[in-house]
Order: sequence, then C-alpha cells, then structure tokens
Amino acid sequence: MNYKQILLYKGKKSDKIFEAIRTIKRWCRDHEVPLREVANQKDVEKKAKERDKEMVLLSLGGDGTFLQAADLIAPYCIPILGINLGKLGFLTGLDSSELTQSLTRALKEGSSVRELTRLRCSSDSIQSGESGVFTALNEVTITRGTAGGLAEVELYLESQKVATYPGDGLIVSTPTGSTAYSLSCGGPLITRNTSAFSITPLNVHKLGLRPIICSDETEINVKTNTPVSIQIDGRHIGDLEKNESIEINRANTPTLMLVPDFRSNFFETVRNKLNWDKNRGSRI
Repeated sequence: MNYKQILLYKGKKSDKIFEAIRTIKRWCRDHEVPLREVANQKDVEKKAKERDKEMVLLSLGGDGTFLQAADLIAPYCIPILGINLGKLGFLTGLDSSELTQSLTRALKEGSSVRELTRLRCSSDSIQSGESGVFTALNEVTITRGTAGGLAEVELYLESQKVATYPGDGLIVSTPTGSTAYSLSCGGPLITRNTSAFSITPLNVHKLGLRPIICSDETEINVKTNTPVSIQIDGRHIGDLEKNESIEINRANTPTLMLVPDFRSNFFETVRNKLNWDKNRGSRI
C-alpha cells in the first residue's frame, strides 16, 4: 500500500533522532508525501479526521517510544511503524541504518498490517487524576509499589477464584508483552498470533503458584488484600487500597503494527534480540 500521509512521533532528543528526522523529511520530499509531527493525543485526533488519506505513524526511538505512540493512536486504527534508535528494538520494524532504502521498501514496495491485542483495565477505585479506564499493549502490572511488606492479591478468572498471591504482585500480559517484563520474571513466551493472555506472579511466597495462560476472551479480576500500585506498559496510573479490585480484559481496539515484508519472522527476531543462538563458547 502507498501511504499518502505520514505522522511522526519521536522519542527523547538525541543526535540520532535529529539525523533520522532529517532523513525522513528528505524521503518525504522526494516521494511527495506530507509529513506531520505529532506529540500528544490532540495532535493525533486532529490528523485522524483526515481519513480520506491513507496514513501511517512512524515511531522514532526504542520500544518505549513505540509503546507511547501506540497508546496515542490506539483509538484511531492508524498503523504504526517503529524505527529503532534504542537498544533492543523488539517492536520496531526498521533499523536506523540505511533508513532511506528501508522506508522505500516498507512504505512503497511491500508491507502488511498486523493486529496486536491490547488489554483494557478498569476500576472505579483507582486513585488517579485520570479516568478509571486504560488500555495497554504490553502488560498491566499490579505491585506493592513503595509500600512495605508483601502485596497480597486474589486472582479470579470468569468470577472463579484461582488463588491468593502473597509477594510482589502480578503481571497480566498480552502476546506482545510476553517478550518484555513478563518474560524477565519467568513468564512464558507467547507467539504473536495466539489469542491468549499470560498471568505471571512476581516473587510469590507460594512455590506451587506458577504462570497461567488463559484465553484472551477471559474476564480477569484482581482483588486486593493490601494496598497496591497499578502500572500499564511501565507507566504508573494510580493505586488501589485494601479490599478494592481491578478488571482486566481484551480491549475492543487493537494496535495496528505495520510489518515490512522483508522483516524477519517472530522466532528469528527472538533469536537475534534475545541471543537464543548465541554461542556460549566451549569448555577448555
């Protein structure tokens, strides 16, 4: 598909960012494609009204920048293409090297749009300056935050109690988020086309409790027996007191990720980014 308008969301200022922006602007001039920088929800909402034009949002930075950009465009069904200027770049489709040629291949020659499931979490009790409904591409994390002692929460799936978790909390993750915080805490890796969520305990003080995989149609409810902190994609959104709850399920609107045809497949990306095939050397 030939995109007729490009939106640009950039991460933290750096020499790499400025150099990449110059390259993108030059590419857009050469291909006569309008380019508009967006910085917040208001900017995106204004441009999203021009849906007579096919548009794509370029996320310029690392995985954190991609998550921020995905949050901005989530309600508008605009595909997003990540350009990696960070360290890992698991969510990004292009590297900054040979950016001119890569943009042409991705935006003019061949790419596909992949739907990534988002989580919806809601609570009437979240002590936050924002609304009580949020969405996340990677995960919802329930932790003890800065409170002393253990966090204790009860997990319910489809209104049926699963267990009580005394420890540091729980992570509820999408397949996209299964390669992020959840994986580092011992959670399972879920392939992108799997309709599932994972629930991973954080340092739970019951050795028999292990990560759970459930359908992404499952209604997940977490009740608090102690005060906890709530984070979505690493961003703190508020706190819950004792005897309160949060509901988590699949969001109605997915993130649309633009995947270049020349991008490696899922497990090739895993091997490259997570060093699964790295030679550990031989014993002498």
